[in-house]
Amino acid sequence: MNQSYLLSELNPPQQEAVQHTEGPLLILAGAGSGKTRVLTYRIAYILAEGLSRPDQILAVTFTNKAANEMKSRIEKLIEIPVQNLWIGTFHSISARILHREARHIGYQANFTIYDTDDQETQIKRIMEFLNISREIMTPRTVQYQISDAKNKMMDAKKYEKTVHDFRTEQIAKIFWEYEAALKRNNAFDFDDLILKPIDIFTAFPKVLEKYHKQFRYVLVDEYQDTNRAQYYWVKLLSQKSRNICVVGDEDQSIYGWRGADIGNILNFESDYKPCKVVRLQQNYRSTQNILDAANAVVAKNVSRLGKKLWSKQGQGELIQVIQTSDERAEAYQVVKIVREEGQRRDLSYNDMVILYRTNAQSRALEEQFRRANIPYTIVGGIKFYERKEIKDILAYLKILVNPKDAVSLERIINFPTRGIGTTSLQYLRDRARSLNVSLYEVISNVGEIDEIKSGISAKIQDFYDRLEGIRKNLSHLNAYQAAEKIISEFELKKIYENSSLVEDETRLENIHEFLNSIEIFVSDDPENSPLSRFVDEISLLTDIDRWDADRSVVTLMTLHSAKGLEFPLVIITGLEDGLLPLSRNSDKPGELEEERRLFYVGMTRAKQNLFLLHAQNRHRFGREEFGSSFRSMPSRFLREIPEQFLKIDALAGSHDSRVREDSSVGKAPGDLYLARLPDESSDFKIGQYVQHEVFGHGQILGVEMTNLGTKLVVRFEKVSIKKLIAEYANLTISDSLE
Repeated sequence: MNQSYLLSELNPPQQEAVQHTEGPLLILAGAGSGKTRVLTYRIAYILAEGLSRPDQILAVTFTNKAANEMKSRIEKLIEIPVQNLWIGTFHSISARILHREARHIGYQANFTIYDTDDQETQIKRIMEFLNISREIMTPRTVQYQISDAKNKMMDAKKYEKTVHDFRTEQIAKIFWEYEAALKRNNAFDFDDLILKPIDIFTAFPKVLEKYHKQFRYVLVDEYQDTNRAQYYWVKLLSQKSRNICVVGDEDQSIYGWRGADIGNILNFESDYKPCKVVRLQQNYRSTQNILDAANAVVAKNVSRLGKKLWSKQGQGELIQVIQTSDERAEAYQVVKIVREEGQRRDLSYNDMVILYRTNAQSRALEEQFRRANIPYTIVGGIKFYERKEIKDILAYLKILVNPKDAVSLERIINFPTRGIGTTSLQYLRDRARSLNVSLYEVISNVGEIDEIKSGISAKIQDFYDRLEGIRKNLSHLNAYQAAEKIISEFELKKIYENSSLVEDETRLENIHEFLNSIEIFVSDDPENSPLSRFVDEISLLTDIDRWDADRSVVTLMTLHSAKGLEFPLVIITGLEDGLLPLSRNSDKPGELEEERRLFYVGMTRAKQNLFLLHAQNRHRFGREEFGSSFRSMPSRFLREIPEQFLKIDALAGSHDSRVREDSSVGKAPGDLYLARLPDESSDFKIGQYVQHEVFGHGQILGVEMTNLGTKLVVRFEKVSIKKLIAEYANLTISDSLE
């Protein structure tokens, strides 16, 4: 394909971004502005111009799905073979580098990648060894703290210098042991996949120089989501050529809670001087009503570089805001929308998505979808590869690849049951630690250990011999053949075949699906499908990578999971203060801005129709979160949407799937949402509780400064909604509704 044809497919700012091939480039790509298109066309343009070979281009994405889509698009654009392109996620590219270079830091190339569960298991063992009670802190808490430290580029030694109390002192001890255990097990966790290449590049300049020669162009997608370690990873690899192109949108930076630093994109111009900046502001996804509403919301943020999305998709329908009595009525309204809009607009189920802030919100939604017999799928529920029966098989496969992996070995050494008790296992574990060898090496000579009873020793030896029999032939087996041999040799299906339990029937079906996935992996690349590559890929899968967009089901997912996706119809639920924004994030400006960006991301997933729902009451942990119907406040983000873009429906539906119009809501439901934020000098604030001598207890829903005085919208216990002028209403501010 010639260059002129490539450029003819792009708008002027996109052309500018594609043609600027030399030097730092920041592409500020608004939601739906075609950033993936720009990245793929830029790579195709560089190759078509003969500026580099395919293997000299490094393109980093945040999901495997995005990486595969990019490869597919490039293959369709040009006739040059692209299999040598380095396109993948930060973690998959780093794993590829580590397989080549891990020997420099004392690791073997056949390392294991630990997921969160593996990490927690290892930390649990360490806490037992150090006699640290789980009443002080849980393994999950420790795992989070260690991960957070690594994202800030702190190893155990650096973390120890930050110790300031008993709790952090204990974490530091665990951190040291954890690092030693990973080395002993020849394992990396997710954070190590980024940190260890940086360590290698820093300690071994010749290795870094090799990759400087390797990569002439570096492209990074979703740059606003990079953390400190990823920032340095990119900087090291691009510092020689300086042909660094990053694509991102500060308005969609929503992962600060897991270490992402919005400062990376905000400061890119100053970090890479001189720098070209291109803004992509034409949106190809949404109607103008949706964009104008979303623009108005995100404009309230301070930490942004600024852009305003526009569209040729037409003005479109108004955004519909619906109030319900509780989360069950909200779920019923969702089902009602799915049915009615699906019929009205001839939509398939997979054209619709339900978004929410927390996973717990899916419970009421699932209940209503089951009642309505509407097929649905949840992204971010129990992950397929985290189901017990799959984790068990994967543990066997990981041991074939990396026998030093003690976490996987401990999982399967007594599965299926071999009569190996906790006392025997603890002795083997202690022996491995004292000799500073792997657990696998200890069991290879189990017959020589007098402390292990002969009957148990024989069973362990049999387990080891059978594993070794397959391991010795592993080079002659592809991933599917290796999995089949493991399942057959250790009778991993028979456990469930001989059971009459319904859940075991499901587990058996999952094993068959697992084998199907391996078969597909092998068929995609028959010449390069070793077990080690399959195990790597599985370790790096995300929720979205397994989501099938073509399956005819309604999708339920968190707002975080939805980034990068689009749907004709989007329903966002739970728009209440305390939930969106989350109460713990509403007091700190930086965290509140991230919550606002999260809402912005949700809004801009919608192509034609957007529904925003909130409930008067919401049950959590078996109780009503706000205590009574008077204590639920619509999200402050709803009040930031100009009313000309909204259609307000104040409804209250009962949980038994009968929806009725609530006469207590009043004749002007728009006032629930659209009262503007008050003058700071006013004594009255939205959310305050008040007392009126006639109307009783109430809560302020809206405050607006008018020529007549301070106009209040108050929901009263006795008479529902009233609009009052504060100066004449004789209201008393109270602490609560009691």
